[in-house]
Amino acid sequence: MKNFITFIFIFIAVNSFSQISSKTVNFEVYYEKDYPLAGGNLVEKNLNILNETTTDFNGKAQLIISDYNSEFELTFTGPIVRFKIPEKTEKIIINIDKRRIEYYQNDKIFKRKRIKFKGF
Repeated sequence: MKNFITFIFIFIAVNSFSQISSKTVNFEVYYEKDYPLAGGNLVEKNLNILNETTTDFNGKAQLIISDYNSEFELTFTGPIVRFKIPEKTEKIIINIDKRRIEYYQNDKIFKRKRIKFKGF
């Protein structure tokens, strides 16, 4: 019985440490200026884990990511948007009409890129 309880505690400890590496990133997605994109699907394309979420009516979403080196994808009724997330990113704003993605840390923009559409 002691061994079984010890095994359970070790299992819980290993499980909790393995989830420390995940990070939550906030998203705001706009189709045009001041027009949020509702129902956009955000996916982390990782071989081991599939993390995904959907934007709400305000174009906002939170995605728990496991690896910054993964490729990420935004899909909706238009073209597919693929992008990478720099480390320590806390918030991302995507504007489809302007073809722009902005990365924020501590509520300050630190990187801005032009996005390319796939399949359009």
